[in-house]
Amino acid sequence: MKFEVITLFPEFFELSLRQSLLGKAIDKKLFEIEIINLRDYATDRHNTVDDTPFGGGGGMVLKVEPIDRCLAALGYTRRGEESQPNGKEKILLTSAAGRKFDQRTAIGYSLCDRLAIICGHYQGVDERITRLYRMEEVSIGDYVLTGGEPAATVIVDAVARLIPKVLGNFESATDDSHMDEIVGAPSYTRPAEYEALEVPAALLSGNHREIDKYRRRMAIEKCLRNRPDLLKQAELTEDEQEMVRQLDENLDVE
Repeated sequence: MKFEVITLFPEFFELSLRQSLLGKAIDKKLFEIEIINLRDYATDRHNTVDDTPFGGGGGMVLKVEPIDRCLAALGYTRRGEESQPNGKEKILLTSAAGRKFDQRTAIGYSLCDRLAIICGHYQGVDERITRLYRMEEVSIGDYVLTGGEPAATVIVDAVARLIPKVLGNFESATDDSHMDEIVGAPSYTRPAEYEALEVPAALLSGNHREIDKYRRRMAIEKCLRNRPDLLKQAELTEDEQEMVRQLDENLDVE
């Protein structure tokens, strides 16, 4: 898989994507990442890629021309020019107005061969670029950043770790929070007791069935406390739905 990140600040990614497991995965060529400076596709001597918005207002808008030239140079075709849309190649635009990025979205993107990510900036991007190319506007949360670079880093990290062998043990990815649409269970490690706080006995029992059952219950309880919205869309058994009702009543009492 190849990531192509289009940015005004390529230096932002020099360290952030070279750390820990992602850096090792890049060195092992488990995936590729190319950081592209959008200013390289400007045509004037000042490398201008933005301008004031029509209609007035504060801020600047990224111009359509340099983005168009950049995508064309990377080999992406415009709407209507493709022999047929290629589901293995996607163009993303980081945007506060985009569709919220979540684990299910990350899984879908991890199946692509190429993923171009345009880092949005300022007041946004000239809307015409979304008319010229098939692209998905993506938001990592309901807040506004100073630029799309942090969002692009989050997307690359979330998607890349789902690529086989990146984590070493793929079970680590399948056990993640949100993989089954709820948060993960609380985790513990050695020592078994610290400051009179003990690891739950179920996790020390060696009974994997009981351990799985305990973790599921704790994950549901934690989700109910922190992200009750997720439980509304999660696939729960009848017993788990009853568990939610009981836990919810107890939480209301606390």
